[in-house]
Amino acid sequence: TNEPPKGIRANMKRSLLLEPICNPEFFDGCSKPKEFKALLFGLCFFHANVQERRKFGPLGWNIPYGFDDGDLRISVRQLRMFIDENDDLPITALRYVTGECNYGGRVTDDKD
Repeated sequence: TNEPPKGIRANMKRSLLLEPICNPEFFDGCSKPKEFKALLFGLCFFHANVQERRKFGPLGWNIPYGFDDGDLRISVRQLRMFIDENDDLPITALRYVTGECNYGGRVTDDKD
């Protein structure tokens, strides 16, 4: 397996080098680049925090969930799709899809 890097900063740097984020056509090709890049930064920060919480064992998560780069990749693609296909930013839909489905779909303990 590929272990996440140690620390928020290292994890953020690694996230920004993952496909499709590192692809210049994907990164710069959004119809609303300012909004996309701001939300992308927030998504990478969220992913880094989720990854970092794992190292604290039961203090971080009651159950050791298998969050990985696949969760970030699908969330980034959905972010781009939602921004490109809507006139207004669908923040509520993005929060639900990312938080409840992509990441939250793994969480089985109600205290996590």
